[in-house]
Amino acid sequence: MTSDDVSDRGISDLAARVETIQEAITYSRQFRNRWFVVHLSPSSVDAVPFSQDLRLLRSLAIHVAVVVAEDAYPEPESLGVDLRKALNRDEITAVVLHWEETRSDDFPLRRPTRWQEVAENSSLIVLIRCARRNSLRAAQTLAIECAAAKLLLLEREWDPAALPMGGPGSTRPSAEEVRPFLRSLNQGAAAAAIAVESVEAGIDEAHIVPTNENPHPILVEIFTDSGIGTWIGP
Repeated sequence: MTSDDVSDRGISDLAARVETIQEAITYSRQFRNRWFVVHLSPSSVDAVPFSQDLRLLRSLAIHVAVVVAEDAYPEPESLGVDLRKALNRDEITAVVLHWEETRSDDFPLRRPTRWQEVAENSSLIVLIRCARRNSLRAAQTLAIECAAAKLLLLEREWDPAALPMGGPGSTRPSAEEVRPFLRSLNQGAAAAAIAVESVEAGIDEAHIVPTNENPHPILVEIFTDSGIGTWIGP
């Protein structure tokens, strides 16, 4: 490899970074002070690289709520604990709530406040720990309550080819267009049904995102032209 090759590669890398920064600025303006609700299960992601995705969203002034599907809350190795440790650094931290706490009009912190106001008033990410059996429905409920701009359902083995539309590089289909294909699904059927119902209930966009071998699934889905998952709109 010649010095010119190295130089060309450096210029190419710099151009790619500049393009990413420009996209991030545009993205920040479009979704500033809006909510993203993310659903994930213990097997869907590794906490540390995933926390970098969340911190970037929050640094763009996007409010983030993450529903962590867990069967037992106090386990030291639980994803909720690992994720909070990964997030509680620098200027962005995480507050953990149980699903039941979000159902009350108010819950005690330093002052009474509704759950969505926690992250709206400071640089916080809200983690909501929920039993796995109703975690998808919980994520949908929270997204509707805060009029989320995006509901992101992270499914480790989701195959975008399972639906004939909305996959990487394709245009965004409507919930009405996707609904007839739900009965044919096997893997990821529950997430797909929640995505369709959520858009029908008024959420702007729903994404079903495969995480297998994708350490930064949210960033790849949102900040690239083609994405890696299935995108559904109104």
